[in-house]
Amino acid sequence: MAKTINADELKKNREQYILIDVREQEELLGGNIDDSIHLPLGQLIRKVRKTEKDEFSPDERHRLFLVLTKQVDVEKSLGKKICTYCSFGYRGNLAAEELVKSELKVDIVNLEGGFASWENQNGNGTKTY
Repeated sequence: MAKTINADELKKNREQYILIDVREQEELLGGNIDDSIHLPLGQLIRKVRKTEKDEFSPDERHRLFLVLTKQVDVEKSLGKKICTYCSFGYRGNLAAEELVKSELKVDIVNLEGGFASWENQNGNGTKTY
């Protein structure tokens, strides 16, 4: 099981994290956390597995993963932790476990309770209608 972070703690330390939303496209209609990267679980797993070749060091894997997720500023992102989230926490946990297994050179956590917990804490989510 991957490490978790609760919504309150994430809000206090938001600038330390790259947020990856692993929900499906239609789930985004209910909102998302501002500045998160949308990467559905299946896509995340495929991208992570592209980095798992023996010739990549953990640092190179981390850089490659950021490029594959279309992270705009890779250099700024290197010092940040990764936080995955879904609707309620299960798929976010699977994503975090997949990232941990890939040995990226970064701390990885899952948002406990997912987007629902973020909304319950009156987060700065964005609704799309």
